[in-house]
Amino acid sequence: MTERIQKLRDELLEQVPAICPERAVIFTDSMKKSEGQPIVKRRAQSLHDVLNRMTIFVRDGELLVGNQASSVRAAPVFPEYSTDWIVSELRGEPYHFAERPCDQFTYTEEARAQILQTIDYWKNKTLFNSIWSQLPEQARVAWEINAIDDTWCTAAGLGNVLPDHEWVLAEGLNGVIARANKRLEELDLTEPGAISQYWFLQAVVTANQAVISFAGRFADHLARLAGETSDEKRRQELLTMAENCRQVPANPAESFWQAIQTVWFIQLILQVETNGHAISLGRFDQYLWPYYERDIDSGRITREFALELVESFFIKANEINKLRSWPDSEYFPGYHLAENLAIGGQTAEGRDAVNDLTDIVLEATADVGLTKPSVSLKWFEGTPDEFMHRALQVVQKHKGGQPALYSDPSVMRILENMGIPKEELYNWAPVGCIEASIPGKWDFAAKGSWLNLAKVFEITLNNGTDPATGATLLPGDGDLTTFESAEQIMAAYKRQLRYFMELQVIVEHISDEMHILHDQNAFRSSLVHDCIERGRSLIEGGARYTADGGPTAGAATVGDSFAAIQYVLFDKKLLTPVQLIHALKTNFEDESTSPTGPQIRQTLINKVPKFGNDDDYADKWTVEIDEFLGSTYQREFKSSRYGKGPVPAGFALSLSSVTGNVAFGKSVGALPDGRKAGAPVNNGVSPSNGSEQHGPTAVISSEAKLPSIWFQKGSIFNMRLSADTLTSEEGRNRALALVKTHFKNNQYHIQFNVLDDETLVEAQEKPEEYRDLMVRIAGYSAFFTPLNRELQNDVIERMKFSMKK
Repeated sequence: MTERIQKLRDELLEQVPAICPERAVIFTDSMKKSEGQPIVKRRAQSLHDVLNRMTIFVRDGELLVGNQASSVRAAPVFPEYSTDWIVSELRGEPYHFAERPCDQFTYTEEARAQILQTIDYWKNKTLFNSIWSQLPEQARVAWEINAIDDTWCTAAGLGNVLPDHEWVLAEGLNGVIARANKRLEELDLTEPGAISQYWFLQAVVTANQAVISFAGRFADHLARLAGETSDEKRRQELLTMAENCRQVPANPAESFWQAIQTVWFIQLILQVETNGHAISLGRFDQYLWPYYERDIDSGRITREFALELVESFFIKANEINKLRSWPDSEYFPGYHLAENLAIGGQTAEGRDAVNDLTDIVLEATADVGLTKPSVSLKWFEGTPDEFMHRALQVVQKHKGGQPALYSDPSVMRILENMGIPKEELYNWAPVGCIEASIPGKWDFAAKGSWLNLAKVFEITLNNGTDPATGATLLPGDGDLTTFESAEQIMAAYKRQLRYFMELQVIVEHISDEMHILHDQNAFRSSLVHDCIERGRSLIEGGARYTADGGPTAGAATVGDSFAAIQYVLFDKKLLTPVQLIHALKTNFEDESTSPTGPQIRQTLINKVPKFGNDDDYADKWTVEIDEFLGSTYQREFKSSRYGKGPVPAGFALSLSSVTGNVAFGKSVGALPDGRKAGAPVNNGVSPSNGSEQHGPTAVISSEAKLPSIWFQKGSIFNMRLSADTLTSEEGRNRALALVKTHFKNNQYHIQFNVLDDETLVEAQEKPEEYRDLMVRIAGYSAFFTPLNRELQNDVIERMKFSMKK
């Protein structure tokens, strides 16, 4: 890391995230002036006004420019989506922003006054209010009891978008504008539907011109700074940067420096246009490679300077922030943005795609040691072992689970099963936490209500009634005193699951219709094919590919509970149904019974087989649950864009619970696997914490049974390794063998935390000494000490393995 990068990194981490009202004020002023016009044109004009009026700045020494808010790590406010929680938290309900358990934000009194004055306009006009007002009562109740939750898509902009960076680099935004103008010329406005296309294409032109003008503002500012500095080296840098901003993103990039500046401008503006997170970068080492190779071959840049540019890009990625409500922050803690960046994989001809820029990305990941972007490595049979060793050494140094590892063949198999053409498959890239997408051709790689599998199971065991609230949506088929087999309970569970899955789909269809009315965005749509060709925004069905599906949480926890019921009630008859019901209702704490509540819990934990130990007695239940979810989503439900152009336009299973396993667990009572009320459920496809008793090979064997063919939305698999595992070649060989076995079993993903309990516990006690300590949470990394204690404990309690003899 150069002195420049070290200084920029240190200054970044010293910044306390703040709330910036600037975007809200400008955006609202613009929207007031455009009332009555088509929403896509209003929002394009508002983007223009924000980019034209917002504060811009250049940090001392930086090589790439572009800021999201008026200060580094500040978060803009997006009042058009939801505001009630902002008012509440400004009052300290449930917390003041600066006093949250994690993800704290400061603000000035002036900012507070500006925000309150601005959001007054949005009373009863927000997207969330519009969606909530249209939900059927059953969906509202399901949401309120925490069986489903769609806050991330209904109280914010839609994210998980991956634009066509390769196209923008080759043609520039002027090329995008030219395509839009060509389509405008071709339109016959007498044809039905042509007028809405006309409005959309006009908005595309407005939005793209706004971005070009924004870059022009930086060019002018950089030229002024160059004239003011007495440092000749810095003056030349500033002049080159000014020249870069005049060239890109308006026109094709002519150098590696211009190319990486282009990518940054696009990444930035997509997170100014809306606050939908998980805006991802795709195959960074592939589309930037021609510019790097040409500049290196010509002597225009050195490898060292290219590394400094990539590290500068990583610094910029960490300047962006998002302000969420506290409830939503519980699902996405750690200032989470999930800006996924892919490396490796294969070429269209099936050859190894690793190049020198791939290695530079790895070096930057290790050197800079930051949480963003989330670097993901695509492995296939042709990926060299020596490269994988280098990647595992980076995992060891980074500590935050980067790079995460993905199986190219496994994901390609999933996408082919969904109908994606073979010629597209090699180029897939992970988006957000983990979801598979085709760059520049898919709309939202993840979108939809969350589903709390453990809550639905609890409802099933209580004859269709939520024991916490007394709410009954679908009358049940009995309780533990009336069911005659675990298979009968499974049938009842699937019936309840199907009902709540239908509610998920209904909520998402209503959300989509309201996004069409309130939240069409021309800039991001213009960078995804075939929106310009169809004259439609992403949410209207402009993209080539689409599939909805929100995260699920708790499949393995529920599977273990089925195994426990089978074992203690029906096979071994260690307990009566009445005894188990009482133990669950009293949270295993009643010591007056025989056996006592704690004794019953120990029996459930220690005697019953659990998922993650290569025991079909337990594993079969989790497999059956995942098979039902995946096949039902994909075969029986259609997205709102079905029939409008994109394919396959269905739903797909997500086993990426992010940190929803902790948030959802809070509303679920004690379960038959021995889990106590309020405790987290399992994370992703990982076994429940502490249940893996027979080592990593047994865990991998259990994972191999999962029906990964349905996992287009991803399956997070966390594994903790002892801190010294990857420090030796022997340890890396063992870890790599495990990875290869996992991937040859057609599984999707694996990521490693390499920290000992002692380090994590000491960091809890002395956070000031561990400012840089990172961990892998779900599909993203976060600094450990700012996380709330519940999530910290969840990381610590994950089973740890050693790969050394």
